[in-house]
Amino acid sequence: MILIIGAVVGLLMSLFDVPPTSLVVSLFFVALGLLYFYLGLALFNGIRFRNIFKADSYNGLGPWRIAIAIGTGIALSNLTIGFMFSILSYPMAETLLTFGIALAAIMIILALIKNARDKNPFYRNIIIRCIVLIVIAVVFLLIPRHIFGKL
Repeated sequence: MILIIGAVVGLLMSLFDVPPTSLVVSLFFVALGLLYFYLGLALFNGIRFRNIFKADSYNGLGPWRIAIAIGTGIALSNLTIGFMFSILSYPMAETLLTFGIALAAIMIILALIKNARDKNPFYRNIIIRCIVLIVIAVVFLLIPRHIFGKL
């Protein structure tokens, strides 16, 4: 939650052209992207940080659930880094956002298929999280680049 709040603060700093914007944006968006990428499996499955390296924490997780959690972690990490690239006006922002949207859409489809059979809140949470970040990514793709301050 702290990383998300920091990312929003960085975005607002960028809109109001506050001087240390690039530092704040880079710090929080990269940290959030790394969290999704490396700890997405544990994060989405509700595994506590101290239990990540314990094998019994992963008992009961099927291969579909593991694959969807890992794929969602990669997709959301890609979207997060794409947001940072977009805010800082770096090249390849559109490519990262487009790839992240496509991968998140695939994860939504897989989660919808599994949710139709299992009715597990895990899949519903994946669907909601992916939809929210896809909407934000589409907004970032539609807004002109000059909206964010000169960094």
